[in-house]
Amino acid sequence: MKFLKVGGVILGALVITTLGISAADVFSGNSGSMLGQIIATEEGGCPDGMIAIAVGQTFSCVDIYEVSAGSECPVSSPSSNGETQSNLNELGCLAVSVIDQKPWVHIAREQAQAMCMRVGKRLPTAAEWYTSAIGTPDTKEACNTHGGGVVVTGALPECRSATGVHDTVGNVWEWTSDDVIEGDYNGRTLPSEGYVTQVASDGVATVVGGKASEQFAADYIWSHAVGAYGILRGGFYGSQEDAGVYSLQAKTLPTDATVAIGFRCVL
Repeated sequence: MKFLKVGGVILGALVITTLGISAADVFSGNSGSMLGQIIATEEGGCPDGMIAIAVGQTFSCVDIYEVSAGSECPVSSPSSNGETQSNLNELGCLAVSVIDQKPWVHIAREQAQAMCMRVGKRLPTAAEWYTSAIGTPDTKEACNTHGGGVVVTGALPECRSATGVHDTVGNVWEWTSDDVIEGDYNGRTLPSEGYVTQVASDGVATVVGGKASEQFAADYIWSHAVGAYGILRGGFYGSQEDAGVYSLQAKTLPTDATVAIGFRCVL
């Protein structure tokens, strides 16, 4: 598949709308595979920095690495949400997925979504994120889960999923596009927080317990029955055994932006 570009930027929501596809559907994950079909041909692969996900039902490509700030961004490594906003205010600032760069942190969900959309991509749903992350080793030797801070992308080459996506476990929590409102996620009630003991096909816990499950590598879910929250997945550098492909934080406000929260994009 060869992706169409204008001025080096992948065609995004404007083209989608012009072609008669609901941009809202695309960016919520409902028409991602259609997007991939329309802006691609059979001749090549995903855009630079992305990898094809052959099993994806609603998306075609995912960033190989956690997003970093591009070379035209005023702040190469934001240390506050204000610095993230300074980057957003510069139209030449682009989200990139490259090795050996500091992941972009201190970014709220809608800011992350905006940076993905600026290059014709979007945030993944929680289910799409899980599809990309399956098979990532859940050990402190492989991934940055017992560290003292964020490391550069690709620093731990063994921290790689079955589809070739790096750093989904640990390093930084990653935003997804989903909401949890009054405990409801996609029409089902999330369990109260605890160790994951059973999951649905999207890798989101359906049953939790008070003791760590070996099958689910001691992964943990945090949720709250009251309020409106975003969903973070994967854990961060200080999660220790709680991090993993089944680890999920569903009690974080979409406006939260910390040193432990980053993102990646899909197409």
